[in-house]
Amino acid sequence: MRLREHNLTRALAVLTGSFFATVLGLACLRYSFADGLVRLSYDLPFLWRSTLPTEEIAIVYLDDFSAKQLNQPLDGVWSRTLHTRLLDRLTEEKARLVFYDVVFDAPDPDPAVDAEFASAMQRNGKVVLGAALDEAQMGEVQQERIFPPSKSLRKAAAGFGVLAFKPIDPDYGVRRMFFGTSTVPSATWKAAHLLGAPITRQARESIGSLWINYYGPRDTFSSVNIAQALQPGGVPVGYFKDKIVLIGARSTVGYLGSSRDEFSTPYARISRKFCPGVEVHSTILLNLLHTEWLRRMAPGLELALVLLVGLSAGALGFLRPGIAASVAVAVSFGLVGCACALVWHERIWFAWLIPSAVQLPVGLFWSVGAQYLLEARRRKELRKAFGFYLSPAMADRISDSDFDLRPGGKLVEVSVIFTDLENFTTLSEKLHPTEVSSILTSYFTQTTQCILENKGTIIKYIGDAVFAAWGAPVEEPEHAIRAAEAACDLRLLSELEIQGKKLRTRIGLHSGEVLAGNLGSSFRFDYTMIGDAVNFASRLESLNKYLHTQALVSDVVRSQLGDKFVMRRLGEFRVAGKTESVVIHELLCRSAAQNGESQWIEPFEAGLISFRAGDLPKARDLMRQTCGGRGGSDGPAEFYLRKIEILSESPLPTDWDGVVDFAEK
Repeated sequence: MRLREHNLTRALAVLTGSFFATVLGLACLRYSFADGLVRLSYDLPFLWRSTLPTEEIAIVYLDDFSAKQLNQPLDGVWSRTLHTRLLDRLTEEKARLVFYDVVFDAPDPDPAVDAEFASAMQRNGKVVLGAALDEAQMGEVQQERIFPPSKSLRKAAAGFGVLAFKPIDPDYGVRRMFFGTSTVPSATWKAAHLLGAPITRQARESIGSLWINYYGPRDTFSSVNIAQALQPGGVPVGYFKDKIVLIGARSTVGYLGSSRDEFSTPYARISRKFCPGVEVHSTILLNLLHTEWLRRMAPGLELALVLLVGLSAGALGFLRPGIAASVAVAVSFGLVGCACALVWHERIWFAWLIPSAVQLPVGLFWSVGAQYLLEARRRKELRKAFGFYLSPAMADRISDSDFDLRPGGKLVEVSVIFTDLENFTTLSEKLHPTEVSSILTSYFTQTTQCILENKGTIIKYIGDAVFAAWGAPVEEPEHAIRAAEAACDLRLLSELEIQGKKLRTRIGLHSGEVLAGNLGSSFRFDYTMIGDAVNFASRLESLNKYLHTQALVSDVVRSQLGDKFVMRRLGEFRVAGKTESVVIHELLCRSAAQNGESQWIEPFEAGLISFRAGDLPKARDLMRQTCGGRGGSDGPAEFYLRKIEILSESPLPTDWDGVVDFAEK
């Protein structure tokens, strides 16, 4: 895949991801399917904040324990005499205000009881009573019915208001404040007005939507039950002094047998405990008194945030998956931190989970998915490109690796093989080009199969020669052994016959550092290798025609093969292009395939020692012995015999070291 095409495809994927993440975020803001995430965005900052002080409020519960202690019914109307006694104590201790989360909408059967209760309220002067709200749908019309306190009690109280919560969310949670109907305010609004809360000077209709700022989990407010409050010594004297006292039910069935009077708060997500309605009223009242409610972020700002994150989420496609994931996590944590800071310090909340839990994960998923598809396409191209030079398994390894198709290279340690057909150039001069093509096709087919089966890479074909390597482009720790295995197999290839003459494959093998990569120009390049190791492997292949051998390896290769192969040392040579002499070995076969080679290798190597020591007669005898051991002919031994004949014609130089010079390439 060309670089420009690759970048264009990636840019298109990024734009698509940005569009998708943006549209999904906007849909979450607009439609109800994401309401759960919105509610969770509101709830979570409370769970990560410490409990706030609420000393101004005390709650008196009408609970099951008090019902048993005071002989009152669990699911019926309690005696109002108890409320009269409680109010007198609260008046005596100078409570700031008394708030009833109880509806006294029917008169007591005994008028005197109501009269005493009304008198107690008048003596107190700041009692707020509750009214029930019933809503019914009549066709397309929503009807509201309010059940206020009985007339005598209503006149005695400082005011009354609606006790209902609106709206109640699907999880039975109360998150928004309700300030009453068009005709009757909420009880908390009325109480806040009596206590001088600044917000109550505004018209209720002009305030807009306010959200409850919870101070803590269930039982955050100081509380006692009514039995304790009425019992001598049950509550310390002065306990209610200067307190705002709220009185309400906490019962399994609900006070007066009413419907469930417990509601979910943010803290119920962990504790699984719902909160009595009177605690919710306490929270709302304290919010109104101290201007501590929450507001939701302005719709325009929230929309802008969703657009910004949506567009940015797609840009993760420009990053590697690991980096993209790190960036997405960092941004998500940043959004969490901002959300908490805004709630805790600025009392503003927003649906932060939409960008952090929807848009960023979608952008990340899209990014990784797009990169996976691009990578799959790149691997397909690589496999196709290298399929002609590598075995399928090796092509898969390259396509799965981080191989770079751009021009350039890097230094790697490899083993290099050069092969050549013996005397093919001379014989091919007499052949028609179609015959040459047929011969080379047959030869290259055998040679290529042999190299690929041994996990090598065909670098290129040069005339009748093959240039192959191990160790790049796929790393191979045992590259020398793999190359030697291939060289042994190449020696065993069926010989080609041209005009009655059999042609053998000649091999040169060397290991060393090369520059491997896509080398060439910016217009055209090819995967190849350059370096002295490549040149020397080619020189070794050429030496075969002088030594009449088939496979030569360098001493560097020999040191890496251990005892896995049968080889013989051919001596020390100074070849063209090298200033220093090098030791060369002949590769004969695998150790497991040896067949008495030691019988003629030993005299040859002994003759080599004599040659190096300058004992030419002894060297001559040992080389002849080697030829005899090989049926009368051995290329390297005959080479040294010719060399000995030339050297015997005159005394050896005083600096004789046994090194043989090869001036030809």
